[in-house]
Amino acid sequence: MSTEDYYQVLGVAKGADADAIKQAFRAQARKLHPDVSDDPDAGKKFSQLNEAYEVLSDPEKRAKYDQLGHERYVSGQPADHMNAQDIDFGDLGSIIDAMFGGSGRNSGGFRGGFGARQPRSHRPPPKGQDLRVSLRVSLSDVHHAESKRISVPGDEGYKSIEVKIPRGIKTGGKLRLKGQGLASPTRAGKPGDLFVIIHIEKDPRFARLDEGLDLQIELPLSIAEATLGAKVEVPTIDNKVVTLTIPPATVSESKFRIGGHGLASPSGDRGDLYAKVKIVPPSGAQLTDALKEALEELKQLPEAKPDAQGAFDNHAST
Repeated sequence: MSTEDYYQVLGVAKGADADAIKQAFRAQARKLHPDVSDDPDAGKKFSQLNEAYEVLSDPEKRAKYDQLGHERYVSGQPADHMNAQDIDFGDLGSIIDAMFGGSGRNSGGFRGGFGARQPRSHRPPPKGQDLRVSLRVSLSDVHHAESKRISVPGDEGYKSIEVKIPRGIKTGGKLRLKGQGLASPTRAGKPGDLFVIIHIEKDPRFARLDEGLDLQIELPLSIAEATLGAKVEVPTIDNKVVTLTIPPATVSESKFRIGGHGLASPSGDRGDLYAKVKIVPPSGAQLTDALKEALEELKQLPEAKPDAQGAFDNHAST
């Protein structure tokens, strides 16, 4: 548990609204994430940041935190527990009430004898410490809902845990594995939880659009293919190939939509795959005299001024 006030950890005022808290968390997370920060304590600070945001972003937890204060909240002290400084010593009856649970105003309290006193509430056994780890996965892992094994601290050294990657999860997504944290310091207490922060590595072929299910791939075309039209093969996230029909006079940056070949969602729905055209000029070895003559003729044509092109639907075949 963090020893520092949660508002100080996030760098916001106590009266900050939900949007300010969210913006502060995102800004701090970008700087403190262990994968990008050079700070040797980045892992610890990132864990404290997540802990603070988890409480302050939840209205009920935040209200309890504000009521109890940081020290009481993190110690698990119940809301009705009293410390000496909480008791009004100007009223002896209040002191007796706090000690024995009586009203101090009738024979049911201390003044009426010990037999009528109410039992005091007891603090629940402390829970074990939560753990937070970062897990790097590939875009293919997210698509296929792969499982990964990670090692985390346990009661005796380290333990190995299998983590199932949910389909469609985004970078920064958090998985909670209940009871997989550290054991409670007491036998009766429950173990803590394990929080796994997902980091999706950049894919060499596919770009994810707006962190959704749609993907985009760069499609290199020769000048001849773009000018005359062609049939080209496009790889998919499923390690398959679809055949795409390129119409004549296709310009660079054109996009062709290949429906149903994006990422899979938890419900089984699929996003789309967009092939973005990049026209590649011939290399020196390919630039023959005949090709030069053809290109010179092409230069004499009036400058093409195509309409703004969006994404073309394409009936691709596998």
